Amino acid sequence: MELEEDGKQIALWAYKLSFYHPVSKEFMSFKSLPEKNGTWKILEGIKI
Repeated sequence: MELEEDGKQIALWAYKLSFYHPVSKEFMSFKSLPEKNGTWKILEGIKI
């Protein structure tokens, strides 16, 4: 796999993912922010 230069990668990120577990039917919710480096440096200073 060939890596591209910083700032030129395609990045997908979900801040929040929520769903019902298919077996237990329990509602599950997860939150996470990416590290603020490379492509994600634009998030510096943002508070969620």
